Amino acid sequence: MNCPRCKLINPDTALRCDCGYDFESKTVERPYFTQDLPTGIRTYLKVLLVWNAIGALASLMSGDVVRLLLLAIWMAVVYSCYVNLVRKKNWARIALIVLTFPIGLALLGSEARLYCLQPEG
Repeated sequence: MNCPRCKLINPDTALRCDCGYDFESKTVERPYFTQDLPTGIRTYLKVLLVWNAIGALASLMSGDVVRLLLLAIWMAVVYSCYVNLVRKKNWARIALIVLTFPIGLALLGSEARLYCLQPEG
């Protein structure tokens, strides 16, 4: 049977999915596994940080204050989404994928989705 929460295929005899979904009560319990921040998210952050640092350096060297201000706003929005992603908010993962397409799509896939679906604890 497929888990309605994480889409993992489980045996028909399973009482709970690995993500913590209980098939009988249709509630989410503590998962059997816990996952640290996925490597994809850490790699994504490093790529994004380097990319924004290059943009900030280019703006400083050209003396373009407006561009530097827009970059600062952009970085604040992305940082806010990243903080919420670490707090396991799935909407933040989706927002980051959209905001940083195609890098976000490549690095914030299913592993990050499962991380976001993992309950606190």
